[in-house]
Amino acid sequence: MRIDRRGRETVSWDLSHAPAGDIEATFDGTDWHTMDRSGETVSLLIAGPDAIDNPAGTVALASGRHYALLRAAAAPEVLIRSAGVIDVVTLPPA
Repeated sequence: MRIDRRGRETVSWDLSHAPAGDIEATFDGTDWHTMDRSGETVSLLIAGPDAIDNPAGTVALASGRHYALLRAAAAPEVLIRSAGVIDVVTLPPA
């Protein structure tokens, strides 16, 4: 996925066999963010570093390539999955 450094986008993952309870995501291995959950789908609002007026709970990422990792909050030692790549870039004008 590519997100412009001035924008934001909701990123979703289908976790059909994830344990019940909160799911967290990290992009740096240190800071974990609780995701919104609806049934078997989890999501998180991601923003680039130049996005303004971000709603509460938005995760702002620096420019560059980020690798998402997901885990169950109740059992943080259990990594659910590697969840792909998010590139924060400057997109050309349309």
